Amino acid sequence: MTSNLSPLAKRDETDIANSELRDLDISIARYVLPRLKEFRKQTDRVPNNCLTMKEWTDILDKMIYAIDRVANGTEEDTPEYKTYVKAVWNNEQDIAYELERAHESLRPMQEGLDLFHKYYRNLWW
Repeated sequence: MTSNLSPLAKRDETDIANSELRDLDISIARYVLPRLKEFRKQTDRVPNNCLTMKEWTDILDKMIYAIDRVANGTEEDTPEYKTYVKAVWNNEQDIAYELERAHESLRPMQEGLDLFHKYYRNLWW
């Protein structure tokens, strides 16, 4: 029996390792990080007239910081987050307080990811 599907409709049979899919965020970050760093080095224009070159490079630096934290699995590698996890495991009273501190320690990373989302379509020359 022959298939009625056009070549474009057939499923791509590319092999993708389960480990890449299990932590897809990390896989994507590891792909993006070296390219974003090189883009930062070579960029000589801003995405629109609303930014100065200094503002643009600061934004790129924040993106790089965030992507690096994800790529290297350190997004939760802060003293505050570790204290929160310890409080949960030990069933301590101050879990809500420790959770807030943990979230606060992740804000710079989240800011960089938000900027990556905002300026994603501006990552070109």
